[in-house]
Amino acid sequence: MDKKRKGFTLIEMILVTVIIGILAGVVITVINVPRTQARARDSRRIGDLKRIQTALDLYFFDNRKYPVVPNNFDHTRYALSVITPSYIDQIPTDPLDGKDTSNTVTMRCMNQRYVHGYYYISDAGGSRYVMAATMELPLNMQDSNQCSNIPNCDFDISGIHCGGSSTNAYCYCVQNP
Repeated sequence: MDKKRKGFTLIEMILVTVIIGILAGVVITVINVPRTQARARDSRRIGDLKRIQTALDLYFFDNRKYPVVPNNFDHTRYALSVITPSYIDQIPTDPLDGKDTSNTVTMRCMNQRYVHGYYYISDAGGSRYVMAATMELPLNMQDSNQCSNIPNCDFDISGIHCGGSSTNAYCYCVQNP
């Protein structure tokens, strides 16, 4: 009478473990967790600037001008305190607010700022404004919200000068409609 053994051999178990390890390594490499987190923070920045932009439009509707911060970029939280709480409950802050990016030469925005945050400037009459955020991932060079593509960033036209390099792909801006 021949007994058949049931179960796996040690070699088969080691082989399956190695295959699972290789597949797990490939999946983790494909997911790229830090890049996914940076993309999520960049999406939040875009959403925050759009929320502030909506509040500014409501303020403009009531006052016929935008809050004035001429000739100097200011941290949005302080510059736009006039729109809280009537137009927005609170000014959102950058997910990495205050974090220094100076170790990354290309991550500069709005007069070569090296610190994550939202920045706002207007012309002296309050008819135009620009807000900016430093992104963690580069924008497409043709993105209409890259600071070098924002018409209000031209000093000669509006009195506002964004000061960023035209090759700076990390500076995301919004302006008045």
